[in-house]
Amino acid sequence: MTTNRSYRLALFSTLYFAQGAMMSYFLTFNILYLGEFGYTEGDVGIFQAVLAVPFVLKIFLGMLSDAVNLFGMGHRKPYILLGLLLQAGAVLILANVSPADGLGAFAVVAFLASIGMAMYDTCTDGLALDLTPKEEYGTVQGIMVGARAAGILALLLAGGTIAEAVGWPWLFYTVAFLTLLAGLVVLPFKEDPALTQRQPFEWRAFKAFGRGAVMMLAGVGFIYALAIDGIYTFLSDHLRDVMAISLGSVGLLIALAMAGRILGALSNSWLTDRIGHKRSLWVAVALTSAGSLGLALGGGIPMIALSGFLFGLAYGYYNAVYAAVAMDFSDPHISASMFAIFMMFINLGTVGGQMLGGTLTETLGFGAMTLVMGGINLLNLLLIFGIFRKERG
Repeated sequence: MTTNRSYRLALFSTLYFAQGAMMSYFLTFNILYLGEFGYTEGDVGIFQAVLAVPFVLKIFLGMLSDAVNLFGMGHRKPYILLGLLLQAGAVLILANVSPADGLGAFAVVAFLASIGMAMYDTCTDGLALDLTPKEEYGTVQGIMVGARAAGILALLLAGGTIAEAVGWPWLFYTVAFLTLLAGLVVLPFKEDPALTQRQPFEWRAFKAFGRGAVMMLAGVGFIYALAIDGIYTFLSDHLRDVMAISLGSVGLLIALAMAGRILGALSNSWLTDRIGHKRSLWVAVALTSAGSLGLALGGGIPMIALSGFLFGLAYGYYNAVYAAVAMDFSDPHISASMFAIFMMFINLGTVGGQMLGGTLTETLGFGAMTLVMGGINLLNLLLIFGIFRKERG
């Protein structure tokens, strides 16, 4: 199983699809669900911030996985299974814990689900680093990022219907089912140290973060997330409030942008491994600039739909190629830890982009904010040039 390429790709895509479904609940339906019980936007905002904590601190989960062979079952598989079980169990409990009785118990259980998701996410990344040949980094990341976007989109499209038709508990049961299904795909996997690229854990390997190219790559992740998420976060509000588009139309346009993310990630899966990391990053910057300009210019629904799709395409492609390059730069002694740190810079960029995007939108308007963010994205051209001066990619 370990050496079967088709099985490995199915394993990674199933795990990331389950993660996408869980993310879709947390990012969209959790806000709506709590709103039905009268919780304010301030309450929900604090709740959402708490759920993000495990993903900021998942570096420690990566270190644990790199260093400790759990129960003699390996450095990845037992942690992945534990994370999936924790997420599934917590989601099943959420179906039977009413926020009407107070947010405390509901928040604690949701936090446990977030810890579970962060655990198997980090260790799946580590497993991908352990098993994937360098020449397939783009392929693997394209499939993983695309599968996560597909999970988000699937629950976005089906979740509202499920909740309205048979009740909110069944939305939780659906997420739990997808989580346990991923666990069944993991079970046959056997970790064979002789077939992996993972090396024994070494603290001194963290010195890699002192290298200029590594820090510049972290900067690329921060800047791209700041620019893209700063725009994407306020796109739905712009469509709904400023352009006076119906809620249903907003949903369709956001779904179209998400379809673009899937296609962008999947296109990266065959393009990056063929043209190299450096050129692929150029493509990501160019796609983002084109999408940003299109959204800034506005126009009618067809133009907005095309620009939103192009922006989603850039989002998925950028995410996947950055992750592929991060795999290349991750030291095999601390692969899961180092990759988690690279992803942490994306999370920090997302937070910064949401803050800056909100301020710019309020003061300058959505179009001007989009142009500013597109300009910030161009700073990555300098960092990419610096990273590949010695033609690593």
